[in-house]
Amino acid sequence: MMDTRDEILKILEERGSILQKDLWKELNIDSSKCSRILRKLEKEGLIKRIEIVVDGVKTFKIVPAGAEEEEEEKDEFSLQAVMERMQDVSGLPPCFGCLEKDCEVSFCLKLEVWFLKKVISNTNS
Repeated sequence: MMDTRDEILKILEERGSILQKDLWKELNIDSSKCSRILRKLEKEGLIKRIEIVVDGVKTFKIVPAGAEEEEEEKDEFSLQAVMERMQDVSGLPPCFGCLEKDCEVSFCLKLEVWFLKKVISNTNS
């Protein structure tokens, strides 16, 4: 029979990540026991607990060690995609959701393209 530690690692191997609150419910253990086991696994370098907010409540996303960098990149990409979509829908300039740290407005190709599209659409109206 598998112990709880092994079950957690198996779940992470299969799914890649899981919310801590979902994990203790699935394993049918209390939340404090789950927290203790996860802290030990994190101390051993086997997992990472990433603090997130779900429905206004703080929880942890549990990922295998080494996977947190990939998760952060995915989150940044999806944030960027959302911001770009908001710009398309609202007509806001790309500076609104720009994630470029060293951007100079006078040399921003995205801003120039946005401006030209606005000029062309106003000319055609």
